[in-house]
Amino acid sequence: MDIPKTYLEELKKKNAIRKGGASERQELVQRFTDKINAERIGTKFQPATWGQVNGLVRRVKGAALYRLFGECAASDSFSKRFFWLIKQMKK
Repeated sequence: MDIPKTYLEELKKKNAIRKGGASERQELVQRFTDKINAERIGTKFQPATWGQVNGLVRRVKGAALYRLFGECAASDSFSKRFFWLIKQMKK
């Protein structure tokens, strides 16, 4: 379930079609989406869209977004930790 080492290169190629490419924040939200969807394969849950994940993290600033990703990646279940932390932030 790990993201390949060439992930950012592939993402840049994909986004090179768009004018200006993707911002750093857009790339990070895409990484969140990919990790969440990787855990949803073979479950009853539908894949999350980029817009859904972006909506959940819309108020999280850049540095905090990197900390959030790091904490989720260090846990046993990325998506469980992500949704739990987002829930805690809303309180």
